[in-house]
Amino acid sequence: MNISRLHVCFGLTLGLFGSSAFATSGNIDFEGMITSSTCPIEIVNPGDGTIGNLVNMVDVEASRFTAVNQDRGGKTFSLRLSPDAGCALDPANPNTATVTFSGLADLTGDHYAIKDSGDPAKGVVIVIKNKLGEIVKNGVESSPFDLSATSETDMEFEAFYRSSSLPVSAGTASANIGFVVKIN
Repeated sequence: MNISRLHVCFGLTLGLFGSSAFATSGNIDFEGMITSSTCPIEIVNPGDGTIGNLVNMVDVEASRFTAVNQDRGGKTFSLRLSPDAGCALDPANPNTATVTFSGLADLTGDHYAIKDSGDPAKGVVIVIKNKLGEIVKNGVESSPFDLSATSETDMEFEAFYRSSSLPVSAGTASANIGFVVKIN
């Protein structure tokens, strides 16, 4: 009987020593970008010329969405590029620029999902269009804009709420959308 107790005690002691030498490992992801230009871009409200990174969408009643893929509440905004702000623009060789917007994608992957902010609207996404009315898909370059080497260039877009399913329910309808301007 004494021998079996000794084996149990010895086994427990080895188990305790074995766990103290246990180590874990993992990975850390770092994300970033090294850019070739420090050309500042301003977000402009063409209606009153105010500059800032907030585009105030208009309020839209949920009942105005009566079918899927209806756009309501358009808000125009521009990305302004100034040649005197350190942007390398060549007057002899006119430059163009494209804009890529990216954010949390909707189910189609083309548009921008509404962020979950406590009481979000349901059945709507945000869609961005260029000045020709063409949709600028999430993560896809826009059509090119001609840039002026001597004066400001406003690259104009319009944001809409788009019904993605019915019924659309009331709630906050906001999204964080990043952008990258590529000068060619």
